[in-house]
This record gives sequence, C-alpha cells and structure tokens, in this order.
Amino acid sequence: MDNSILKVNDSGLKNEIEKMFSKVKVLVEKFNISRDENKLLKEKVKDLEHSLSEAEIKVSNRNSELLVKDKEITDLKNKILEERKNKVSGEDKAQLKSRIRELMVRLDSHLEQKSNNNF
Repeated sequence: MDNSILKVNDSGLKNEIEKMFSKVKVLVEKFNISRDENKLLKEKVKDLEHSLSEAEIKVSNRNSELLVKDKEITDLKNKILEERKNKVSGEDKAQLKSRIRELMVRLDSHLEQKSNNNF
C-alpha cells in the first residue's frame, strides 16, 4: 500500500515537474525574444542617433549659409542706403545745372572782357 501511494505521489510530482519545465521553457523563449527585440531596438536607437547627428550637422550648415546670406543682404542694403544718401535729387540736379550755366556765362563774359582789354 505504501508503494502505491508513492507511485501516485511520484506521478503527480512528475506531472508538476513537467508543467514547471514547460513554464520555464516558455519563460526562456520569452526572454530570448525580449533579448532579440532589445538588441534590435538598440540598433535602431544607434541609427536614429546617427540620423539625428547628420540632421544637426545639416541644420548647422544651413544656419551658417543663412548667416552668410543675411550678411550679404545687410551689406547690399547698406550700399543702397549709402547710394541714396549720395544721390542728388532731380531738383538739386536742375539747380546745379542752372548754377553751372550761370557760372559758365559769367566766366565767358569775364574771359571776353579780358581778351577785349588785352587788345
């Protein structure tokens, strides 16, 4: 009788051990899958970091280009402003032409007087 109890207990224990081993097997498979996924995610993070670095370099280069273009625009604006300052208005030009003609007439008459006085 004791032997039959042991056999029943042995078979129950054997079933429990088999269940435990199958659960351990499932856990090991899940662990391996998680490890593989983790490895893939780490690689993806590296790729994303690399892409981010490249994008940051491109942005930095674009910013440098923009600064150069902005300086060119500022220089051109300053040239335009300087030219406008130095530019004589139409009215001023007319007055200057009139004054120059006046001076030329006076100079001509003065030269004529000198030449008449010398003869």
